[in-house]
Amino acid sequence: MTSSARLSYRAVAAVGGGLALLSLGWWWLIFSKVVENDYLTVRQAVTCIAGATDLCALAQALCTDAHLYGIRWYAPEAFWAATAILAAGVLLSVRPSHR
Repeated sequence: MTSSARLSYRAVAAVGGGLALLSLGWWWLIFSKVVENDYLTVRQAVTCIAGATDLCALAQALCTDAHLYGIRWYAPEAFWAATAILAAGVLLSVRPSHR
């Protein structure tokens, strides 16, 4: 594997990491208000990062237009997609090179 290929894999990992941080920020925009209004505990809200349970859907349904930029929902698929991109980049960049 050439060093430029390894560098591009690291770039993929960095993009995945950045997207994961963005998805966590998106989650926090929604669920910080949910926790603040005592609809969920922090522990319950954390489960909504990676899953769409009925409890998470109910909490999001209670969101009002007071959220920043009017964002009222979160999609855990964004977190999973970002995690997959991050994992692929990390695994490809650390695999041994064969010549």
